[in-house]
Amino acid sequence: MAPGVSRATAREVVLNIHSALALLVAATASPASPPPAAQPVPDRAREAVVKALAAASDVPGQARNLVALAWPNGPRDEVVSARARRELGNFGDHSMVALREALNAVKTGYTEEVVTTTLQAQSNCRVELAPQFVANIIDALWVGSHGAKVLAIQDLSLDPNALAVHPMIDSAIDDPSLVPIVVGALGAMRFPQARFYLEKVMMEGPPEVRPAAATALAQIGGAALGPLKNALKAPSKDARLLAARVLLPVATEYDLGAIYEYLDKHGDDDASLTESLKAIAASIEKAIAAREASAAADSLKN
Repeated sequence: MAPGVSRATAREVVLNIHSALALLVAATASPASPPPAAQPVPDRAREAVVKALAAASDVPGQARNLVALAWPNGPRDEVVSARARRELGNFGDHSMVALREALNAVKTGYTEEVVTTTLQAQSNCRVELAPQFVANIIDALWVGSHGAKVLAIQDLSLDPNALAVHPMIDSAIDDPSLVPIVVGALGAMRFPQARFYLEKVMMEGPPEVRPAAATALAQIGGAALGPLKNALKAPSKDARLLAARVLLPVATEYDLGAIYEYLDKHGDDDASLTESLKAIAASIEKAIAAREASAAADSLKN
């Protein structure tokens, strides 16, 4: 130990030297190796779809293989099923036959998904082939679950087809909870053959649905106004008032006889309604007179 240097000072010098050496070693050491790159997680849904497509020799076969993935007979992989349904929707009209087969074969609980997929495929199909999907949608009215039938009825009300009228009515008879939506759809579709069912609902159906049935008859017009005119003679005052109120804004000269008969026999049902009916009858009479006068004047000129 050097003269005049205390033991504490010497110890401090030694510690500083050790610290400096440690820092030097750390600085010159080789850098740590980066962690290994994470391996990509296999996309089992994509792999299952690719395998299903590759296993078929033609497009219809591919669609059927996708159906088997989407709605298997046994337990299903929900992720794979969702991917298969998306692919079927993208197939457009090429999936039409397979989807119809599926609708009539899968578990009832799956039918709402089949209809949803069918509507997606319809939006992606060639325009000239779009009407062919109507058969698929009508089938849902026979074999679908409640949800599947609701989807079908909503779609048919936007794209009317006369072939759907009776299956739609049968659906409502089988499942009374569908009556309100069926009644609204029949009015929107405007096919006269629905008038007999709508008349029954208007006269005998649940009270809360009767006004909708009467309105649907008015929407259809023509021969469908017959039940409204018949209801003007009903024993029930409520039925007469409902029919009169709905007929009022759509009445034509062909309805004058029924209106005058109602006014004669039941004019005291509702004073305000009676005045409105008299006013519309007078307006129609005036229009008839003007038309006849014009026709007479034209006849004289000729």
